[in-house]
Amino acid sequence: MGISSINDYTGGVLSLLYSAGPVAKIVVFILFLFSIISWTIIFFKWKQCKKIEKEGEKFFNAAKNADSYKKLISTYRENPDNAFYRLMLASYKEITSIQKDNPGIRPDIVQHVENILKITLSEETERLERRLSFLATTANTAPFIGLFGTVWGIMDSFREIGLKGTTSLSVVAPGISEALIATAIGLATAIPAVLAYNYFVGRLKRINSRMENAVIYIINLLEK
Repeated sequence: MGISSINDYTGGVLSLLYSAGPVAKIVVFILFLFSIISWTIIFFKWKQCKKIEKEGEKFFNAAKNADSYKKLISTYRENPDNAFYRLMLASYKEITSIQKDNPGIRPDIVQHVENILKITLSEETERLERRLSFLATTANTAPFIGLFGTVWGIMDSFREIGLKGTTSLSVVAPGISEALIATAIGLATAIPAVLAYNYFVGRLKRINSRMENAVIYIINLLEK
C-alpha cells in the first residue's frame, strides 16, 4: 500500500468519525482514553520489570559470594526504590530492633525475620501487580463498548432507511461504515491490553519466584 493510499484511507476514517453522531463520538473518545492509559501502563510495567530483574541479578550475585548475613549487608548496596533492597532492609530493621536488648542471632530472631520477610514479600508483590487490573478491565470491556457503538450506528442506518424510504447503498453504507469503525477501534484497544496483561502476569510470577528465593537466601545466611 502506497503512502497516498494510506493517507486517503486515514482521511476517510477521520471524515467518518467527524461526521459521526454524538453517541459514536463519545464511544470513540472513551476507547481512545482507554487505549492511551493502557499503553502508558504497558510501557511503565515493561520498564519496572526490566529494572527489578536487573536488581535481582545484582542481589543474587552478592548473596552467592557472601558467606554470612553481615557480609551480604556490607556488600549489597542499592537505592531504596528496589524490591530486593527493601527485603534486606526489612530483615535488618527487624534484627536490630530485637537485638537492642538481646544481642546475638537466636532461633527466635530468625523466625521473626522470616515472618517480616513474608509480609514484605507480599507487599512487594502487591506493588508490582498495581495497575494490571486496568489492562484486564480494558481487555474485557473495550470490545463491548465498541459493539455498543456499532449497534447504535446500525440503528441510525435503519432510521435513515425509514426516513428516506430507500435501501440504496449510498444511504446505508455511511452509517454501516461508521458503525463498524467503533467495533474496529474497540478490538484495537482490547487486543494489546489482553496480550500485555497475560505477558506481565507471567513475567511477574517469575519475578515473585526470584524474590521468594531471595528470602530463602537471607534466612539461610542468618541461620549460619
